[in-house]
Amino acid sequence: MKWVTLGLVLMLVSALVAPAVAAGGERYSYITVEDVTVQLEKADAVVTMNYTIDGGIGFLVLLLGKSDLKQKVLDILNFNNAEVQRLDLEHVEVRVKNVSSDYGQGSYWLPAHRFGVVVPSLTIITPQDVKHYEDVSDFPDGLGYFA
Repeated sequence: MKWVTLGLVLMLVSALVAPAVAAGGERYSYITVEDVTVQLEKADAVVTMNYTIDGGIGFLVLLLGKSDLKQKVLDILNFNNAEVQRLDLEHVEVRVKNVSSDYGQGSYWLPAHRFGVVVPSLTIITPQDVKHYEDVSDFPDGLGYFA
């Protein structure tokens, strides 16, 4: 009985470790990022990310809870003052307070930002414009906009 239990524990550990070792540009541990959208609302933002989770890991997340998944998606997005609003096995919605600097009279500046992975498709939505980027790990120049 001890050998069966040990075997199950080793299989569980290898399922968690193998995806982390194989992580590539848009992968972080067992998560593969598909796209990120940043919707700017005055100085705040709503950030959504769509992703896939490695096959057997989804079951473990449901079984053991979403706290590890939550921490990993926050690490990927890499924003300060981020609060998860909605989290499931394919999508996260995060509200980020004061992501942009307020320069008064309705003008704002979104500073440079680095994500924890390469984002295959990044969309930034301001009240005036929509910017789209592909295969980026950072947003180096920042972006000015009016609310």
